[in-house]
This record gives sequence, structure tokens and C-alpha cells, in this order.
Amino acid sequence: MRKERKILLVRRGIFVLFLLIAHILQNTAGFSPSFFGVHVWFLLTLTVCLGLFEREVAGAAYGLFAGALWDTVSPLNDGFYALLFAVVGAACGILINTLMRNNLRTALLLNTLAHLLYIALYTVFFVLAQGIGNAGWLFLRYLLPSAAISILFTPFAYLAVRAVMHRTGLRR
Repeated sequence: MRKERKILLVRRGIFVLFLLIAHILQNTAGFSPSFFGVHVWFLLTLTVCLGLFEREVAGAAYGLFAGALWDTVSPLNDGFYALLFAVVGAACGILINTLMRNNLRTALLLNTLAHLLYIALYTVFFVLAQGIGNAGWLFLRYLLPSAAISILFTPFAYLAVRAVMHRTGLRR
């Protein structure tokens, strides 16, 4: 029992380290890959992949942590990202437990849905509700391409999380 507990703590420590690295890559100027001014959202992609493997409670916890990291650099600091990512992480875990198989195709599907949900909510709450002009241009020029590029990084995140799960030997 003690050995399993240590392996579980090491695995979760590695996943927290993944989230910290994703946060640094995403939110530090100069580290994040930028394509024509469009940035990659690593934290949401990694949250979905962690939710797939760690299931609902741990997925929600990782999502809460990832969202809190993103909220630290958000100008509003209202907890939007922490709440949204916790729900996404838990939803991915629940879907894998009840309806879906855990494979790369499912990861791509759930990542696409999570990114579309994020950009829809962001557009409604922070663009339209704030009365920012050119909401359609912002959606088409920045948010939609950022989601598309972020989804392209799903296989890397999925394979990294799967590798850690297999190396630790504790599979759920």
C-alpha cells in the first residue's frame, strides 16, 4: 500500500509539473509559440487530457489548478478559468467513465468541444457583455484560430499523459 501511495504521489507531482510548464509556455512572453499573433492554449488542452486519464475528481482538481494558474495572469481575476476548467476536467472524466473510450480520437473530440465552449463563453461574458466593438472580428481573427491551433497540440499532451500513466503502473 505504501509503494502504491508513493507512485500515486509521484504521478500527480509530474502532472502538476506538466501544468506549471504549460502555464509558463502559454503565459510568458517569448516562450509561447505564436502564429500570426495567435497563441496556443496549452492549459485547456492538458486539462482535458488529464481528465481523461485521472477521471472526474482528480480531473476537476487539475482543472481547478490549471484555471487558477490562468486566472493569475488574467486581467479580471474573477475565477472564470478555474471554474470552467474544473467543470471541463470533471466532465471529461465522467464521460470516459460512462460513455466513451479513452483514446486519441476521443481526446481530440473532447478537446474540440472544450475549446469551442471556452471561446463561446469568453465571447459572451467578456466581449459582448463588456460592449467591446468588433466582437465578430475578434472571434474569427483571434479566438477561433487559437482554439484550432491549440487542438493541434492534443496528441502531444495525450501521449505525454498516457506515457506517465503507463510508467507509473497504476492504471484506473
